[in-house]
Amino acid sequence: MHSISRSLAAFAASLAALAFVGCSAAPKAPVDAARASQTRALHLFDGESGNELNWSDLVKRCDRADAIFIGERHDDPTAHRVQLAVYEEVLARHPGTVIGLEHLERNEQTTIDRYLRGQITPDQFINETESRNWAGKDSWVVFWQPLVDRAREDHAPVVGGNAPRDYVRRARSEGHEAIDKLPQPERAYFDVPVKHRDDATWNAAWEAYKRRFRQFMASDGEDIDGAELVERSESVFLSQSTWDGTMGASAANALAQGAPKVVFCAGCFHIERLGGTVLQFMARRPQARVITITVIDDASASLRSDDRKAADIVIYGSPVARKRDS
Repeated sequence: MHSISRSLAAFAASLAALAFVGCSAAPKAPVDAARASQTRALHLFDGESGNELNWSDLVKRCDRADAIFIGERHDDPTAHRVQLAVYEEVLARHPGTVIGLEHLERNEQTTIDRYLRGQITPDQFINETESRNWAGKDSWVVFWQPLVDRAREDHAPVVGGNAPRDYVRRARSEGHEAIDKLPQPERAYFDVPVKHRDDATWNAAWEAYKRRFRQFMASDGEDIDGAELVERSESVFLSQSTWDGTMGASAANALAQGAPKVVFCAGCFHIERLGGTVLQFMARRPQARVITITVIDDASASLRSDDRKAADIVIYGSPVARKRDS
């Protein structure tokens, strides 16, 4: 369990603080040419039309966006290579682009900023954020540390985008109204979700997201509209939507604080098909230009019907061997 006693001011001032990184940051590392070439050669498709795209098309679309959301299966190496490649492209063209991560929490911002300023070592950073085994043994170093280090090398901000686990649990047990009344020093560590807007399209998308979540919660053969499932899923959705509200607001806050763009990485369910994190961002920045990208952990030379509209850009990689697949 992460401590929530770190300074709130560090989160609010994190973007400004990074202006003082200076020479304490690590020297810029060269891009791994072989890795970059392999990633840029993946099969990419327009999620709406199914038309095949190339990497240049992706870069142009990111250039036109204010916020780029990239969905991942947490244990998929290809997804993380894509995230790094996209972030490198955007950062090179738009210096100061924020990288926001589901995998780091707002109360960890002080530690994040200390690492970006070169005040602590990578091991200290990983240990203090308890991230080392985030998606399996030693997964952090391979999957997410390269994003943090790329930001550090380019003096760009990293935002811990998620809510501390304590508040997510309290959202489920006490409800959003209760946690919304917490004192401000605590209240700033999370955002309760927007649940309704004066926008019928947004409201319909939010209800569709809640329904997909209920489908995800359902047991085999269970009636998705059954009273028992609805009640059970509503309880868990209090946690899910607290994650989404906080992550969407974290991305929106980055733009509000002057970032040229934000690249936000999170689990695919939060991103795909206008997932909750994307919708919560849109609720707070309705005029912002958004692009969603998802990486499917399978190979395909065409857009599969099941993946149509999963994101603005759908990328296919390679199957991931998992214990449950055997």
